[in-house]
Amino acid sequence: MRVHLSSNIRKITIVGMVLMLIPFFSFSQLAKNKPTKHFFDSLKTKHLWLGSQILPGFGQIYNKQYGKAAFFYAGMGSMLYMGIKTNNTYKDYLSDYNKIDPVFFNRDFYKKRYIREKQIRNMYLAGAGAFYIASVVDALLVYNKNQHSPATATILSTVLPGSGQVYNKKAWKVPIIYGGISTMVFIVDWNNRGYVKMKRAIRQYPNDEFNGLRTEEELKLYRDIYRKNRDLAFAGLIGIYVLNIIDANVDAHFYDWNVNDDLSFRVEPTIINNNFASTNYTLPAFGISCSFNF
Repeated sequence: MRVHLSSNIRKITIVGMVLMLIPFFSFSQLAKNKPTKHFFDSLKTKHLWLGSQILPGFGQIYNKQYGKAAFFYAGMGSMLYMGIKTNNTYKDYLSDYNKIDPVFFNRDFYKKRYIREKQIRNMYLAGAGAFYIASVVDALLVYNKNQHSPATATILSTVLPGSGQVYNKKAWKVPIIYGGISTMVFIVDWNNRGYVKMKRAIRQYPNDEFNGLRTEEELKLYRDIYRKNRDLAFAGLIGIYVLNIIDANVDAHFYDWNVNDDLSFRVEPTIINNNFASTNYTLPAFGISCSFNF
């Protein structure tokens, strides 16, 4: 058992180290000043994004960075292979758990065993997803490294919330975005668990977990409240995600906007007709002066 655990720990450590290296590998080409030569100059950013999503590595091939394409394919392939292999082990352990007679065996040991394999499987699949997202992001950044592209910022925030803000050099917005997303996810999960709990209690009434202390009408009321709050929180989660995309797009459009001191618009009170030495003197009046400097 110890040998098996240490083997899994080594696997998890290797996966973590590989995932930590992905960002450095993806952004390393941005430091170079040499322009990237493309096959077709008319290809738009959205077309490159679509091609990279349908066929991972397409962007790297289009940017003539074949080594990166091989790297991302190797990463995704290895993570998927390990995920599928671990999933088969998970199914075997789960089958053993379901066949065990609780009278003669301790089911907790077998339960921990299949849960552990499930977690490792999820980690490998998440690693494959990370390689996939990194390949799309890398293709967009390298393709537009010589100009700031609103399309790139929009796509980045669509693929990975907050990445468009980092691209626009507004990284301070990332904690706000993920703080809102985390809050909404927590509220959705908490209310969904309450909804499932009340729904189960209604189905088992009066032999429910409350032992009949709550009436069926109360259980239905709580169920409806949990469901309503869950749906509202889910709508809020979608709203934050959409606002994240809109914010990235708007910021990207204003990225090169001239906001120095020579560009200003001032509104201030003034006195109209204050030339007292004029022969055509009339009484002065108070008004508002608007000045635009550019």
